[in-house]
Amino acid sequence: AVLLLSCVPTCGIAGARADEASSGEERPVWETIEVCPIPNEDSPGECRPSVSCAAYTKINDVSSAASVERISFIKQIQCNGTDNVPYVCCPRGSSSYVQPFMNETASHKNRIASRLAFDPDTCGLQSYMAKIRGGTLAEIDEFPWMAMLLYERENQPLTQACGGSLISRTYVVTAAHCVTGRNVENSNGKLKYVRLREYNVHTDPDCVVENDVKDCSEDKLDLPPQEIIAHPDYNPSTQRNDIALIRIEQTPPYSDFLRAICLPTRNVDSLVVPGQKLSVSGWGRTDMFQEKLGPNALSPIKLKLSLPYMERDRCTKTFRPWNYMLTEGQLCAGGEKAKDTCAGDSGSPLMNFDIKRG
Repeated sequence: AVLLLSCVPTCGIAGARADEASSGEERPVWETIEVCPIPNEDSPGECRPSVSCAAYTKINDVSSAASVERISFIKQIQCNGTDNVPYVCCPRGSSSYVQPFMNETASHKNRIASRLAFDPDTCGLQSYMAKIRGGTLAEIDEFPWMAMLLYERENQPLTQACGGSLISRTYVVTAAHCVTGRNVENSNGKLKYVRLREYNVHTDPDCVVENDVKDCSEDKLDLPPQEIIAHPDYNPSTQRNDIALIRIEQTPPYSDFLRAICLPTRNVDSLVVPGQKLSVSGWGRTDMFQEKLGPNALSPIKLKLSLPYMERDRCTKTFRPWNYMLTEGQLCAGGEKAKDTCAGDSGSPLMNFDIKRG
């Protein structure tokens, strides 16, 4: 994967509201229903928008995030839909799943992780476990360069407010507005740690169950910032040059769960074409858990989303009512209904998958 843009200003990755999922032109039912397998059940289900599946609503709450077996089940029932909302495999003729969890055996996945020093030839690589399924939950070893920024206020627990990308064993790139300026400590607190190797904030180590095999990541890694270097021409009023580096102590050797992302080696505009799918990831605000945590809930689990690249002329016209003009080095992605990044994802990367690198 190649980082195209790091300073995502307002980053929610997740589902749509029920009214959004039901809107749009009606199509014959035989054109919209896809049969799909459900773990632990003999009968197949139907691939539907998650908001219209009562069985999914019952099991998808924030308490499930701490259950390895439940999260693993939710990952397995994600399916590819036709609309811009999350789809899940929903049981036919029933409002409940028979056994909504994945069984765990004594087996553990045997990972022979490559542990390499930084090398342009190894950046951006992911293990073979990193599969795109079209859902919103990332794989446990997907995007191993993702960083979570944790902030501290006096007599309060650490809070997550921004993201970032590991670009070497000693540097993370993020948005300047996440680490500098008068409003940072007022709104977020003092930057305390850069967290790496995170997947599920409720568990440590993080584990999932796939094919009856338990797969666990390495322990999360909290590193204090050694130095913060904001772009010298960063303008908080216009958000120009909203990018910064965080120097951290040297990370452990790279593995399936820790690796630097590649930086573009040529003009970004030459790497993408209109409509090309780009990726975003993070733990930002989502409506996935809003029923339990409220509308401003941050996701406890790493999420992912694909967004189409938008050509500069179209993007400029879109932002014209707000008097915002793109500068050199900026690009646009998105424009699809109910799919975007949100608060809490600022500083997270916009990524391009280079199929030649694997």
